[in-house]
Amino acid sequence: MNTTKVTAIVPCRKGSQRVLNKNTRPFGGLQHGLLELKLKQLDAVPRITEIVVTTNDPAVIAIVEAIRTQLVKPVILDLRPDEYAADDSLQGLIGYLADAIDTDVVAWTHVTSPLFTPPLYEAALAAYAQARQTQSADSLMAVDVAQTFALRSGTWISHDSSVKRWPRTQDLEKIFLVNSALFVIDQPLMKALQDRVGLQPLLFETPSIHGFDIDWEEDFTLGEVLYKALADGIPQVNSPVAVTYGVDKAYAPA
Repeated sequence: MNTTKVTAIVPCRKGSQRVLNKNTRPFGGLQHGLLELKLKQLDAVPRITEIVVTTNDPAVIAIVEAIRTQLVKPVILDLRPDEYAADDSLQGLIGYLADAIDTDVVAWTHVTSPLFTPPLYEAALAAYAQARQTQSADSLMAVDVAQTFALRSGTWISHDSSVKRWPRTQDLEKIFLVNSALFVIDQPLMKALQDRVGLQPLLFETPSIHGFDIDWEEDFTLGEVLYKALADGIPQVNSPVAVTYGVDKAYAPA
């Protein structure tokens, strides 16, 4: 029997500037929108023990209080101080929650990832548990994978053009893009580093479209279309891949 306590953290501050009321307005036929959807998704993940919603938004508080009695897992409200609710306060919020949450493992996720489904959470948490057992990684990040021609400052970063100018795209080096759907880390390490990611993260390759993030108004509209399409049964990829990589030392906490 697994006795590891896994706490899902869902940050939902008020005052979204790019997508008005994105956390709470109706989405995909759900009255309470992305927040309702995410709570129901997390409630269906066997490895998750409890859910913490950290917020300074009265609308979020009202929704949590209205629907948490419908859920199996406990949903705890953290009324975060306003100082940890500004646009540039993420680092402070991470440190604040690292000190405030009593758990074994933190699974940090966002309501703005509506297509990251319960089976993906379960698969990611299983991969993380295995990596910790074998000591092959100290944390996990969900990532999208790009294999395409890419440049930075006029220089190819996808391939060595002196070897072959236009290789096949499937032969290009993979570029990993953090999609922010999920970060997993042991709570003591999160507290020590004041970060959601350790020094040797497992990169959880999210199947196509499931890492979709709602960041702009047009994303909200497209997200509804994709969510409804998945609900209607379009084919899904059920074999995500987890790969161990060390984060570049420039990322490591000071």
